[in-house]
Amino acid sequence: MFVIEKLKDSYKCRIILAYILSYQEMDSISIFMYISCPTKEEAYKHCEYLVSKELCGTAKVLENTTLFFPGDNKANHEKVVLMQLKTTKTNMMEIQKYILENHSWGTPCVEVVPIVGDFC
Repeated sequence: MFVIEKLKDSYKCRIILAYILSYQEMDSISIFMYISCPTKEEAYKHCEYLVSKELCGTAKVLENTTLFFPGDNKANHEKVVLMQLKTTKTNMMEIQKYILENHSWGTPCVEVVPIVGDFC
């Protein structure tokens, strides 16, 4: 909320704020969801399920991704497999529910990015 309040203070950022607020009202907008998995096998299992249930249009499995995170006053890192799901905001909560119920990490990081241009 702090970010939105700061955006309101800047005339140049009002367009961005209008986009953010209108995005919240648009259910059919295309999005990417990025979800880390510990193994390729687990990522394949989740992608196959989500595509077969038509919760996402496409799914990519990106191997050999390094995840950096803070801890013990230093940057830690580990190898992960990243799922990239192309879906809509309408399906986002159902995908999130499935992931929380079936992912081996319990509560993995799920990142959501709106797709500004989609030509496929």
